[in-house]
Amino acid sequence: MGINSLDKYCIGNVLRIIDDRTIIINVGREKGIIGKKIQVYEVVDTIKDLEGCDIDVFIYVKDTLEMIQVENNYSICRKMEYRETTFKFALSPLLEQDNKEYIPLNIDKQDIAPLHPKDPLIRVGDPVKFA
Repeated sequence: MGINSLDKYCIGNVLRIIDDRTIIINVGREKGIIGKKIQVYEVVDTIKDLEGCDIDVFIYVKDTLEMIQVENNYSICRKMEYRETTFKFALSPLLEQDNKEYIPLNIDKQDIAPLHPKDPLIRVGDPVKFA
């Protein structure tokens, strides 16, 4: 079974990139809802059970957007995430640092099989799913 035949998540595709925050997708009023979150993604690989049978696909999410306008046959989606640009001043920069270190799993490093997307950039034609 091929990767694309396991992709049951796809509701449409990127039709056009309007600017660095906005795209048009071919999902209209039938499925689209203003405010609904969608994800542009890439199917990277199949996930297999211990017997080697395909059970699902691993999806790399390129970005999450929100439907801001829904028409009959298409929707306009925009990335609504923002970052703070305020500056914090303290007596010492050392007081502002928050250091966290994640504790790794106790694993055999030879069992590591990373999953990497072929293309992390959003492109016309990329599949889209609900978030």
